[in-house]
Amino acid sequence: MKDVVLEWYIPYVMPKGKRLLKAVMLASMVVLVVDTIIYPLLFLPVLAFVVIGILLLRSWRYEFEFVYVNGDFEVSKIIRKEKRRDLYRCERKNIEYVAKGRKQASGCRVRDFTSGWEQAEVYTMKVGNELIYLEPNKEFLEEMQLHRLLEKN
Repeated sequence: MKDVVLEWYIPYVMPKGKRLLKAVMLASMVVLVVDTIIYPLLFLPVLAFVVIGILLLRSWRYEFEFVYVNGDFEVSKIIRKEKRRDLYRCERKNIEYVAKGRKQASGCRVRDFTSGWEQAEVYTMKVGNELIYLEPNKEFLEEMQLHRLLEKN
């Protein structure tokens, strides 16, 4: 029996706006911590701000894991290489098509499982009334072409 098992990871790349926000938050944390030396009354609010800021910044480090096993497709989100959260699951028989680019369709829910990198090669997978944006590997595209689900542009 020939099983098809494909697995690949796509790390998330922060957009420019989030990187700027991260830099501003880190700088403000440092300034506020130094200010607590001068004004000790600020200790509790600054401590709360620093803890919330660190937790928020840590949650921005994640990657998507794509698993395709014998027609079952699954997407998981791995946060800080510690926590795994299953986000999406479907079967090959429910996939209508896989097309290159970000396609749009009226009445469809869009789910974006891409890295956020501008030069990434994004494909759209239509499953029922959902459009899934992903960055597949070559083997997955070959598998979709084998089952005549990959649209030619």
